[in-house]
Amino acid sequence: MISTFLHEDISSPVRIKDLQWNTQQHTIIVRHRMVTLTATEYRLLFHLRHGVPVTYSDLAYIVYNCTVDEKVRIMMDKHIDRIRGKLRGTGIYVYCVLGYGYLLLPEVLPPEDL
Repeated sequence: MISTFLHEDISSPVRIKDLQWNTQQHTIIVRHRMVTLTATEYRLLFHLRHGVPVTYSDLAYIVYNCTVDEKVRIMMDKHIDRIRGKLRGTGIYVYCVLGYGYLLLPEVLPPEDL
């Protein structure tokens, strides 16, 4: 296992299906890096794990057990911003699908950051 880690090509894109999810501890492992989340952050991110967009309404119902309104959207956006900060440097990113919801995919960096 150590040799795999040492020879891993960290320049290759992260695949969402390769993330390891720990629901008990609210953590994910990306390229041998553990990211610790709050329970709410974990629930939000966990429902994005399939790499397909999830609506704001679905997330509000699943995570907060309520319908989406302006206050819920603001709260959700703040949690997503915190998640993005914790994921920085892992190679994955939570994208906003404007007017629809959120999507978890490999991070796309501008050419000057590669």
